[in-house]
Amino acid sequence: MRITGDILIMKENVDLSSLSGLCKSISFAGSYIGVMPLVPTIDEYKLKKYRALSARLSAYKEFEIPKKSGGTRKILAPSGELKQLMSVLNFILNAIYTPTDSAMGFVCERSVLTNANHHLNQNYVLNLDLSDFFPSISSQKVERALVAEGASPLVASLISTICTFPRMEGDHCVQTLPQGAPTSPVLSNICCRSLDKHLTGLANRFHLNYTRYADDITFSSNHNVYQADGEFWLELKRIIDAHHFVLNEKKTRLQKRGARQEVTGVTVGVKANVSRIYVKNLRATIHNLANIPLTNHLLNVACGKLNYLRMIKGAEDPTYRSLCVKFNLAIKGRVPVKKKKKSKRKSKLPS
Repeated sequence: MRITGDILIMKENVDLSSLSGLCKSISFAGSYIGVMPLVPTIDEYKLKKYRALSARLSAYKEFEIPKKSGGTRKILAPSGELKQLMSVLNFILNAIYTPTDSAMGFVCERSVLTNANHHLNQNYVLNLDLSDFFPSISSQKVERALVAEGASPLVASLISTICTFPRMEGDHCVQTLPQGAPTSPVLSNICCRSLDKHLTGLANRFHLNYTRYADDITFSSNHNVYQADGEFWLELKRIIDAHHFVLNEKKTRLQKRGARQEVTGVTVGVKANVSRIYVKNLRATIHNLANIPLTNHLLNVACGKLNYLRMIKGAEDPTYRSLCVKFNLAIKGRVPVKKKKKSKRKSKLPS
């Protein structure tokens, strides 16, 4: 996320009242963040060309990455000029979007730690997950949400088309947010403004804490209102259904005090913490650094894990400081080895 000062500068230079205003906004934002190849030639014609399904389909790369819970997740990542355009639009959309108090994901100065801190020291923590989160958000929903944010219907329609991916559902072509596009996170938050409003109202009615980190929804309280088929559950399911989302029943968890409680991977109790398994795995990673050839990949993994530990536990935490010492000893005086490039040998033709 860009720092607050950048967003404030962009706010003053965004005009989503017309297509010409959108072009000027893109040119300004592109110059500001350094996306130069697209900027000098941006015009209404170039924007409109991405209304065509073929123009968007040809610009995407599809691949899968493993999930922590098992299985794989499909990623649809734009490339080339469309990626540049969406990166600039992402900056513009973040400038016009004011996040709800409950939205924790993809928001400047908020994180999994901020999310966890809303649910400390509670008797009950309820975790919910929305199935197929990005693909559940249609271009029509994006368009309506952008109009509500102040964009003209024509501009909202164009942005919603550019930023969604066409796919077939039976005999119908539907356009939804692709997981892997630069604009999908902020657009998902914009589209979930109404969902956050209604779930916040539900939480206030039952005196609960509520936050949402992308597709992860959390409620917590010191009193139990989470009985199956109780009034809270019935209203919760009605709200989720009304916003055209589906709960992933396999990931629904009610965690009680006395057992380990987690919110978006962070252990919550009296204070936020990481699990013992996380620390154990980090120790093993650092041990590997000291005993096998050092690579940039291993170095980046260890640094990432250490930075996460510091964010959750703090820079003065004894466990963090101890592991930092071991990490520095493990890499002292060593240079990461470079991967050898595979030589492309031409096969000799038989004489």
